[in-house]
Formats: sequence, structure tokens, C-alpha cells
Amino acid sequence: MLQKNLIAIFILGFLFTFVTSVSAQEKPMESKEMKMMMQDEDMQKCMDKIAADSTMRMQMMNKMMEQVKADNDNMTQMCKMMMDNPEMHKMMMKMMNSEGMMKHDMKDEKSDSQMKNGETEHKSHH
Repeated sequence: MLQKNLIAIFILGFLFTFVTSVSAQEKPMESKEMKMMMQDEDMQKCMDKIAADSTMRMQMMNKMMEQVKADNDNMTQMCKMMMDNPEMHKMMMKMMNSEGMMKHDMKDEKSDSQMKNGETEHKSHH
């Protein structure tokens, strides 16, 4: 009888050890996933705060411009992303027109083409 009890205690102890080690192995994975989910939520909250605050938006835009300044590919990608947004594109074009940038650029292109054709600005007026 004592042997049966010892065997039963040994088996229960082994099962207990096995179950606790398996659950201990699962918890770090769960905690890692939980930690990553919390980081994602925190990141989303930070981005929402930045988007809601005009000062923070400008600071973030300056940071982004600073980071991609030396990298033409990333700068192009960032500009393309902004210009692919129809509302952003419309606003940029409107802003450029209102500041006379487009008119100034068109005037420069016209004078450049006239200079290439051998005309001067004075001759083109006559």
C-alpha cells in the first residue's frame, strides 16, 4: 500500500511539475504578445495626439523632413504619398497658384524657351 501511495504521489508530482512548466512556457509568449499589443495601442494614441495638435503636426513634419533630407528615395516616397492624396494635391496646387509660383515658373519657362530660340525678352515684346 505504501508503494502504491508513493507511486501515486510521484505521478501527481510529475504531472504537477509538467503542467506548471508548460504553463510557464506559454506565459512569456502571451506576455510578449500582450506587451506588443499595448505598444501598438500606445503608438496609435501618440499618433492620434500628434494628428490632433497642429504644433505637434508641424514638429513631426519637420522631423520627417530632417530624417529624409539626405535620402532622395525616401524624400520622393514621402512627397509621392502626399501628392497621391487627392485632397492634399488639390490644396498644394491651390496654394502654389495663390502664391504665384505657377505663374512665376511658367514665365521662367517661357523666357528660357525664348532664350534658346535666340530671342531676348526685349525682342519678344515687339
